Amino acid sequence: MDIQIELITPITSKNVRSLDDIRALERPGLSIHNSLLDRGPASIECEFDEALSVPDTVRKAIDAERRGAHAIIIDCMGDPGLHACREVVKIPVLGPCQTAMHTAAMLGHKVAFITVLERLRPFIGMRIASYGLQQSYGTFRAVDVPVLEIHADLGRLRAALAREAVAAVKEDKADVIVLGCTGFLGCAEAMTDTLLANGIDVPVIDPIPLAVHVAEGLVRTKLSHSKRTYPAPSRKIIQGYDFQELAMDPAR
Repeated sequence: MDIQIELITPITSKNVRSLDDIRALERPGLSIHNSLLDRGPASIECEFDEALSVPDTVRKAIDAERRGAHAIIIDCMGDPGLHACREVVKIPVLGPCQTAMHTAAMLGHKVAFITVLERLRPFIGMRIASYGLQQSYGTFRAVDVPVLEIHADLGRLRAALAREAVAAVKEDKADVIVLGCTGFLGCAEAMTDTLLANGIDVPVIDPIPLAVHVAEGLVRTKLSHSKRTYPAPSRKIIQGYDFQELAMDPAR
């Protein structure tokens, strides 16, 4: 079976997600299509940004299923629109934060979440609490690099990530590292090398490759989210959004 995964990058900026990075995750029998929002924020760094991103993320999820995608990954560690997307489609929808944090809880006892900005501390804390993972969530660290500046100096970024990872283990006693921004895709290997050079052997989770593997596994085992947990929206008038055909579709 040839599997197609839709990677929805829930922002409007074209320079954040590298198509080359995505192509590296493909192989025979697995293809990945990437879509950006037509309407929404340039980046997601707070609750307001996330709220603006959700309507078009939901629209992109509906479009992806209709084009024949077998699974959807929302390309942001805030998992924007995750539950809403699960209500409107039947194929698996994965949030990289939920996927990475649950996996991290299986791999160790105390998880360090390393992301872009300190201001995201409460934002991420609330996501992790909603997933019931407070006991595994050990520490939060930030590298003080805004999302739109991630690719400006990759050397500086990787050095900062590695520094925070070492500190998270030595100072905070973390035993698993989660990259807390999907824009950090590809940085895990350098972080692992630095950790090993410091005598530290802990897993470093790169959320997008992990989510791709999990999505493929769900498709191949014919699993998706429960429609008792995520029932389709009820029929009603929707003002101001292009979702009316969804509301009137009895198949949903």
